[in-house]
Amino acid sequence: MVMPRPADLSSDLLEDFRLETTEQLPRCEQLLIELEQQPRDSARLRELFRVVHTLKGNLGYVEFNQLLPLPQAMEDVLARLREGELTFDSLLGDILLLSLDHLRGLIDEALGGPRSALEPHTFNSLCQALQALAAAPATRQAEIRRTLLQYLDPSTRLQPVELPGPPQLLALLDEHATPADADLLFFSELMQAGEQRSHYWHGRGLRLLSLALSMNETADTPVVPAQLAAAVCLHDLGMAFLPLELLHKTEPLTREERRQLQAHPRLGCDLLRRMPAWTSAAEIILQHQEHADGNGYPKGLLEAEIHPGALILGIVDTFDARTHERAHQTLSKRPRLRAILEINNQAGKQFSPYWVEVFNRTLQQRPQLAHL
Repeated sequence: MVMPRPADLSSDLLEDFRLETTEQLPRCEQLLIELEQQPRDSARLRELFRVVHTLKGNLGYVEFNQLLPLPQAMEDVLARLREGELTFDSLLGDILLLSLDHLRGLIDEALGGPRSALEPHTFNSLCQALQALAAAPATRQAEIRRTLLQYLDPSTRLQPVELPGPPQLLALLDEHATPADADLLFFSELMQAGEQRSHYWHGRGLRLLSLALSMNETADTPVVPAQLAAAVCLHDLGMAFLPLELLHKTEPLTREERRQLQAHPRLGCDLLRRMPAWTSAAEIILQHQEHADGNGYPKGLLEAEIHPGALILGIVDTFDARTHERAHQTLSKRPRLRAILEINNQAGKQFSPYWVEVFNRTLQQRPQLAHL
């Protein structure tokens, strides 16, 4: 990467810069090695940030402005570490060490040494990749780290790992600003396992999640998205423990069979109530079969008594049942327009009029949701 050397800088100033750099770069490397042993050491992290910031300032002072994007990108990563938005691990340590090594080569070249191996397009790509890591949501950080390390050192051999959850699910949660924490990933795994119980359920969870989270967003997010997502994932988990012959029965249900089916909200709710962080999701699950007019189950609540998340889930669950075959119902797959009309006809009865209006607006704004 050939760079013009400023002609009007004194040799003494450049020598001072060189001497400071020979102290700063090794200190950065030492701090990175120490942080690998003590990744939560805030004092070392602050010092590392300060040294990189000083190094960047010195580069600007001697007018090596072409090099500034690299320490700036490193500073962005360190800032996210200080804020707790990134965590320090050996991969990140290696990435920063290799980036410092490239910066050392570029500085040597700028001071009249041998030409750096880093070409301009590679330099730009490195800076952009570091900035992408600094800005990445938690769901993509591991993937970016591995890709960036492989890019910096192609000889690195990393064991292949799977993303922490299905890409579609991660993208959907990210779209609705919902971090995919360990609990939500576990709930999604249970949802997918439940979907394997019956071929009629395959792909259902993501359809419900997409429409439910979108309706919530249309209504200015009255329900915490993570709680709504957890409820969607687990609301029918109790159904998966029913006999297949009951799940796939096409004849009218007996009183006992209907009692078994109607017990599933309590089963899902009881499981989730063991986790105190998810009490709202548990309430949504318990109430998702309640009707606005009080004719639902298990408690016969009226609309004002029902959690808004349950009112959302009741609509999206029914819409999906009308547009995708559900063997235990006499209603088979219906045209989407007819399904939308049926939802509207139940406003004030089975469904909340307010949430039916939100359902309509959501499909008008995002018509693709009706065709998932």
